[in-house]
Order: sequence, then C-alpha cells, then structure tokens
Amino acid sequence: MKITEAIILAGGKGTRLRSVTEDRIPKGMVKIKNKPIVEWEINWLAREGVNKVIISTGHLGEKFEEYFGDHLNTPFGQVKIGYNMEKTKLGSGGAFKESSLLLESDRCFVLNGDILCNSSLDKLIMNHFKQKAYASMLLVKLPSPFGVVEVSDNIITKFVEKPLLPVYIHAGLDIIERNIFDKFPDKGQMEETIFIELAEQRKFAAMKDDNCYWRSIDTQKDFDLSNENWIGL
Repeated sequence: MKITEAIILAGGKGTRLRSVTEDRIPKGMVKIKNKPIVEWEINWLAREGVNKVIISTGHLGEKFEEYFGDHLNTPFGQVKIGYNMEKTKLGSGGAFKESSLLLESDRCFVLNGDILCNSSLDKLIMNHFKQKAYASMLLVKLPSPFGVVEVSDNIITKFVEKPLLPVYIHAGLDIIERNIFDKFPDKGQMEETIFIELAEQRKFAAMKDDNCYWRSIDTQKDFDLSNENWIGL
C-alpha cells in the first residue's frame, strides 16, 4: 500500500547555517549538488509513491512558493504542492497540525525539511500496517561527530573518521495516521508531546535502515560534506 500525501516541515530559520543562507533563503532552499534540499525530498517522496506535498513554511517561506509554484515535475511523476505559512512560531507539532488540515488521505508522511535521505520506505510502510500503529518512525544509525580511536591492549590500532555508531536516531521522517492528527499540540514540539504519548501507548512503530544515505543539514560542515558525498536517489 502506498502513502500519497506528505507534509514537509520547513519553517526553521537555520541559524547555524547562516554562513550558507546569509538570511536570504530558508534552510530548505539551500542547494546540495545544484538542487534545494526540499527538492531532493520531494523527489524522494515521489519515488516512494507520494503525489501531493504540503510545505509548512515560516521564515522566508515565500521563497518556496517562488521556486516550486503549485507542482514539481520529478523523474518519478508530477507532485502537487501546497503551502501553509506559520503566522506565529508553532513548533513542529503545531506546524503539522495546522498543515494537516490541507490533507485528504487517511495517513501521511511528515518529514523535516533539512534532511537528505534515499531510504526505501516499503518496509517502513509494511511494518506500520502490520503493527496497526498510529505512527511509525524511520531510524538510522547515529553518525559520530568525531573521529573514533580503536585500541587493543592499550595500543592504538586504528583511527576511524566519523563512523556510524551502533545506536539509532530519528531520521526525521514519520508516518502519521489521521485518527491522531487532532491530538498534535496547537503549539509545541511533536517530539516532546504526542510522540511521548504514542510511545507510552505502544502505538509508535519503527523501522531501522542501516544501509541508506542520511544526513541532516544543520551546519556549514554538513553542507560541505553533503555536497561532497550525497549519492542521490
């Protein structure tokens, strides 16, 4: 079964990426290998079966509308694009709740507007239905922010530059069922409210992907590394 609608949360100012945005463009419009982050995301979603995306905007949100208009022709088909601009700062939970009013389907993807990922989402979707979950989260291994030193018998044997660590983090993409849309906070972060409740209710499924490319574009270093090694879709 496919999920055909998605919300991209792209309202942040990206203060740690100001050396790139120069406060002229929103974070999601930063280009990685000649395409804005959000364009890569829409292409990814289209590949996974999505044909309608709502971009939740805030800071310099008009830049998205100027660039995308009401649709994007991707290599995987045309995607209709709508917008919901925050009038006041709502947090991820409030932004999702307000944007969800523009959806028609029984469920949707929601993703952060600053990630690059090429994970195949079939297993995430299948597990979501198998578990009869209200929500599902894509998990990836944590990229170490530092180089790692390997030691044997108090002798250094190897230096490993920023490996993936054997712990999992939220990849910034989730599936949300319509029956909990109205349970999201009017204002506040979803990670601090509804996500905690869903975990306590054992209604929050997850799927690990150890093999995909994933990076959150938060700093100049993330920007530089992604332009070097993003492998595309």
